[in-house]
Amino acid sequence: MEMRCYQYPMQKLLLPLMTVLATTSLTWSEVKMEGAKATLEKGNQRFADGKAVAHNWQKGMVAKTGSLGQTPSVAVLTCADSRTPPEVIFDFGVGDLFVCRNAGGFDTPEVNATFEYGVAALGVHTILVLGHSKCGAVTATLEGKPVPGNISLLTKALQPGIEKIYKEHSDLSKEDQLNHAVDALVRYQMVELIKNSVLLQKAKADGKLQVMGAVYDVETGRVRFLE
Repeated sequence: MEMRCYQYPMQKLLLPLMTVLATTSLTWSEVKMEGAKATLEKGNQRFADGKAVAHNWQKGMVAKTGSLGQTPSVAVLTCADSRTPPEVIFDFGVGDLFVCRNAGGFDTPEVNATFEYGVAALGVHTILVLGHSKCGAVTATLEGKPVPGNISLLTKALQPGIEKIYKEHSDLSKEDQLNHAVDALVRYQMVELIKNSVLLQKAKADGKLQVMGAVYDVETGRVRFLE
């Protein structure tokens, strides 16, 4: 009798969690195009509220994607900053997101080719360009100071996306300038991704691809989507 009284509450607690995992986590890679933004927003809400579930139950997804392959619907271009792992901040799991990361989060021929592969071969229908607050690469670009080694390649790549900030927001504080620069860079990269690829241009023109932009706050854990 005592054992049954103990097991029942545990089953009652575990059943809702297992139901959520079975109905959401195992199908996030197959999110519909029209529901992509809402799915990302809800995932970030769970993460920011401390209610993330995707990473509690990933063994099944490892086995599934390992044997059947990957079918991600959403791709992400973001910064290499250790505070911005897309799978974590959107509460997604193994096989759900197709991600490219470099310091500053900018398009390159290799990044572009990667997303072309995602769209042409894997079924990706949404690309999210994700910037973040307090970005070191964007800060270095704004400051314009000499940098060692190959780091100058990063600031050179980011410069075109934020060059207007100097003229339009020269009266603002460094923090506000940085915030404007991050937004500007995201919008610039959204355009660059499509401009640099005939394949992505066609997919977008055919209604098979959408590009979204957002900024992640490293202090609050919340994502703000750009209009």
